[in-house]
Amino acid sequence: MIYKDKVIVLTGGGKDAKGNPLPVIEEGPFPAQVNPIRSDESVQYGAAPLTAYYRLVIGSKAGGKLTPTGQVKWRGRKLSVQGDVEPWMVNGRLHHYEATLRVG
Repeated sequence: MIYKDKVIVLTGGGKDAKGNPLPVIEEGPFPAQVNPIRSDESVQYGAAPLTAYYRLVIGSKAGGKLTPTGQVKWRGRKLSVQGDVEPWMVNGRLHHYEATLRVG
């Protein structure tokens, strides 16, 4: 597979048991493929005007760092992982991971 993009995987963040912020760690850049899937427009008051969805294909080393609540940076934008990060097997071996990303 040819990866044409580079992404940075963001891990950590949130708050500890005492409510103190935890640091966000940036790892990468990792080779990846990011393709648009669809976008939704909203005219509701207070809602984001545009939500875009992308399909992320990333190698096995970096994909193991992604979580269903994780984020990646791609072309200067933060995208949130939506749903599970799925491993893809080829001939019984882990080949890559795929996930759906959302911005907006």
